[in-house]
Amino acid sequence: MRLYSWNVNGFRSVLKKGFMDWLEEAEPDVLSLQEIRCEWEEVDLAVRRQIESGYDVCWFPATSKKGYAGSATLSKKDLGFTHAKGLGIDGYDAEGRMIVSTRGNLAFIAGYFPNASQGLVRLPFKRQFARDLAAFVAARHQAGQQVVLTGDMNVAPEEIDLARPKDNVKNPGFTPEEREDFKRYLEAGLVDVLRERNPGVAGLYTWWTARGGARERNVGWRIDLFLASRGLLDRVKDARIHADVLGSDHCPISLELA
Repeated sequence: MRLYSWNVNGFRSVLKKGFMDWLEEAEPDVLSLQEIRCEWEEVDLAVRRQIESGYDVCWFPATSKKGYAGSATLSKKDLGFTHAKGLGIDGYDAEGRMIVSTRGNLAFIAGYFPNASQGLVRLPFKRQFARDLAAFVAARHQAGQQVVLTGDMNVAPEEIDLARPKDNVKNPGFTPEEREDFKRYLEAGLVDVLRERNPGVAGLYTWWTARGGARERNVGWRIDLFLASRGLLDRVKDARIHADVLGSDHCPISLELA
């Protein structure tokens, strides 16, 4: 089963940059998209029909502000995933943050984690989100489910996960508070799969600022991640960053399970 996650930074925008060709080539079994920034009905009808011919589509745009945030999950029709929008908490669900998809005892929880924002004005909101989501994951584990948690998490967990850690320690995505909150997911029984398989390997980034040729020089951050239950680790065949895929300031990431 090939699981993918990609912050597309506007779905209609990425459609103009080869998304459909990428989708056909990558052929994900399950795909989480973040920052879709539109209603499904605003997408070209031919594109919708093409996607819907092979995938069940759970489209979850923000209702709090048009053209803001939002997430989506696509799963191949023959896999039989069921999708539920939101965590049942209005503040997050109004921004189209998370989708919970289930198949048997597997829970695929995916979406767009809050950004602490300039001046850290949304840090309290983000910290509460981390507490609530970690509790949600723990409850799934207690119910006997295995969990895959993915998306744009808007935090680089460790210094090795960004090119210039000392310059960013007080900036959104690398504050001590956010990094401490990230550990809540690990304490809830999840493992950072890519880092587990690549300990000590630097330069593994998923987002680059558009300024100063950062992507070409690989001056980036690893803020898009796959976390998985420890019980799934022996089924991991591959975990990868697809830095060569363009179309957004983020690149896709993937997790392959046997």
